[in-house]
Amino acid sequence: MKKMLLAATIASLGLNAAQAAPTIYGKLNVSLNQVDNKDYKGTDETQLNSNASRIGIKGEEKLTDNVGVVYQAEWAISTDGSGSDTDLSARNRFLGLKFKDIGTVKAGQYDSYFKTSAGKYQDIFNDDTNLDITKTMYGEERLKNVVGFETDKNLIVPGLQFNVQAQMGENNNSVYSSKERDSINGVSTSLTYENKDYGIAAGLAGNFAVAGAYNALSLKDIESDAYRITGSIDLSTIGAKGLVFGALYQFAEPSNSPSADALTAAKLDTRVATLEEKAWLISAGYTIPETPWTVKGQYQSAETQWSGGDRTIDQYGLGVDYSFNKQARFYGVVAQQKRDWQTDDDKKTVFGLGMEYNF
Repeated sequence: MKKMLLAATIASLGLNAAQAAPTIYGKLNVSLNQVDNKDYKGTDETQLNSNASRIGIKGEEKLTDNVGVVYQAEWAISTDGSGSDTDLSARNRFLGLKFKDIGTVKAGQYDSYFKTSAGKYQDIFNDDTNLDITKTMYGEERLKNVVGFETDKNLIVPGLQFNVQAQMGENNNSVYSSKERDSINGVSTSLTYENKDYGIAAGLAGNFAVAGAYNALSLKDIESDAYRITGSIDLSTIGAKGLVFGALYQFAEPSNSPSADALTAAKLDTRVATLEEKAWLISAGYTIPETPWTVKGQYQSAETQWSGGDRTIDQYGLGVDYSFNKQARFYGVVAQQKRDWQTDDDKKTVFGLGMEYNF
C-alpha cells in the first residue's frame, strides 16, 4: 500500500513538473511632478503620480506538439493611492490558442492593434500620467469583448506580422453613431515589420468603427475609422551607436455619424458630423555608449477640424534616463503642452523626477 501511495505521489509530482509554471510580472512607476496650469485655468499643482503601474500573470502551456494554450491577466496598481488607475482594475487579459508556426488566437480584453503599432520609439513618454500620447490623439484604446488573431512572425516573411481584432456586438454603439448594433462592432488591424539586423521597424494600422477620444473637443467613445503609419530606425547598425529616431502619422474621422440636423435634434455636438483629426510625432533617443545615460526628446501635434473651425494640441518634451539595469531606472522629464484655441493660460508645463522598477 505504501509503495502504491509513493508511486502515485511521484506520478503527481511528475505531472506538475510537466506543466509550464505561470510567470508573475509587474511594473511600479512613481514620479514627483510639478504641473503648472494643469487645468488650463491657471492652477498649479505638485503631484505624486503612479504611471500605469501594474501586476500580472501570464503563461503558455503545450497541449500537443503543434498547439498550446496562452493566457494573461493584468491589473492596475495605484502606487500613489489615487489617480487615473483604480487598484486592481482590469488591464490586458485574454485566453487563447497558439498554433506552431502559424499564429495565435486570443479572446478577452487587450490593447487594440492600432495602439500597439506605435512602438517604444513612437511614444517615448508612454504611460506617463500627463504626457502619454493618449492625451493628444485618437487611437490609444484597450478594447473589451474582442477576438483576435496574430500571425507568427515567420509565417509570411521573417519579421512581418499581420494582426486583426474584432470587437463583438455586445458593446453598445456610441450615441454619435447611426449604425445598428451587429455581430461585430468594430475591427482593429495592423501589419508590422521588424529587422533587427538593419535596425528598422515599421507599421501600418487601421481602425474601423472603433470608439476613441478626440481630446481637443473633450469627446469620448466616438466610433471612428482611422489609419496609422509608424516607423523607427536604430543607427547603431551603421556606426552611430545608441542613436534612434522614430515617427508616426495618423488620420481619424467618425464612422457612421448622424447628420448635423440629427445631432441638433438629439442635443448632441454637431461638430462630430464633419469631424476629422490629423496627428503626427517625431522622436529621438540617444543612449551614450558605455554609460547608463539616455537622453530623449519628442514633438507631437494633433489638429482637429470640423466645418467652421479647428483646434490644435502641440506637445514637446525632453527626458533623461539613468538605467541601473534592465529592471530599474531613474528618470527626469520636462515638457509642455499647448492649446492654440485658448488666448490665456494656453500652456501646461510639467517637470518631473521618477523611478521605474520592472519585475
